[in-house]
Amino acid sequence: MSRRALVTLWALAGAVFAATLGSMLVPGVLPVFAQETGISMADVGRSNAVFGLAYAVAAPVIAWLVRRREPFRVLLVGLPLVAVVAVAVSQVDSAPQLMAVRVVQAVTVAAVVPMCTVHAGSIVAGAHRSRALSISFTGMVLSSLVGAPLGNLLAGAVGARATFVIAGGIAALATAAVLAVRSWQPALRTAGEQARRRESVASVVWASALVVLAATLATALLEGAATGGLNTFISPFLASATGASGALLSALLLCYGVAGLAGNGLLGGVADRWGPARVLTGLGIAAAASVACLAFVSGPLGAAVALLAWGFCSWAINPPLQALIVGNAGAHINVVVGINSSLIYTGTSLGAALASSRVQTGQLDSLPFLSAALFLGCAATAAVAWAVSSRARRRAAVLSQVEPTPTVQ
Repeated sequence: MSRRALVTLWALAGAVFAATLGSMLVPGVLPVFAQETGISMADVGRSNAVFGLAYAVAAPVIAWLVRRREPFRVLLVGLPLVAVVAVAVSQVDSAPQLMAVRVVQAVTVAAVVPMCTVHAGSIVAGAHRSRALSISFTGMVLSSLVGAPLGNLLAGAVGARATFVIAGGIAALATAAVLAVRSWQPALRTAGEQARRRESVASVVWASALVVLAATLATALLEGAATGGLNTFISPFLASATGASGALLSALLLCYGVAGLAGNGLLGGVADRWGPARVLTGLGIAAAASVACLAFVSGPLGAAVALLAWGFCSWAINPPLQALIVGNAGAHINVVVGINSSLIYTGTSLGAALASSRVQTGQLDSLPFLSAALFLGCAATAAVAWAVSSRARRRAAVLSQVEPTPTVQ
């Protein structure tokens, strides 16, 4: 991977961080924002659900509308709009205004994050795709990790409205970084296309690619549900299971985030070496086992170990999953990546709904088992993708009298 490609990937990571930060700040600024604006905390919290629904609808629609446009140019338009809308959030004074602005915010984010994924996969050879996507996705992991605590810190120091203005400034800086590498992109895309053309002897036939895509998209939906359900109630679950509160509870939650950052960063290269479908299958099984262990913890130490394992496996799923989608989407890559983004948000909402129904019936302690079952579903669908892609590549290798390449299974 060239130096310019690496710099571009980190610029894309910055764009993803800036685009997703505004939404991740909401839990941290919620009480102060409600006080400053006069909007109820319930409505401020509900605005995140509105954001998620709007994103799930907007991502595939935007991808379809811009399917003939270069992804890099699309994100260059979307990222400055993210900055403008973040400032607009700071100016709302009523719940209807907040909901409307959050819908617009979701649309702008949907014009950035999927396009970063598509572009990251297009400027590298297939053998480096998982690593490239893990770098790009680092922005999402970081915003998830620091969003709530940063929001809480800034809201207490400068106010909630000013916090969203700062988020807009960060998006403006990310726009400048992306603009700085703009001139490199035509050459990088050409180099990426040439490298993938040389690897084309190992590509799956279209019928197998459709099956792999369907299985991978199902994996994305199930992973979103597995993570979203328990994440929604992780604080009350840990408080009930371990008695943790305050700083100790924050430290436990930090274990999940830090491990997720490590998993996302380390598993990209592993997936390139061993094949994304194979690694994705193993991660689904490992995530199921680690999250199930949370059901048996009774103290902070055991919870920390389980959270570290779960965070690592859960966030490590994204690079190989995205690599499978980008590698099999063909000419419809923009639309397929948009659909994938939509399915992740839909899965998160589905998982939260399933978890809520358990909590309402007094089954808070059963949430790890629900999450584990969904992760096993991820492993099953990923195994289908692994089996089909491996079989297709073996057949292609025999037909072309070329040995199959394990790094692209």
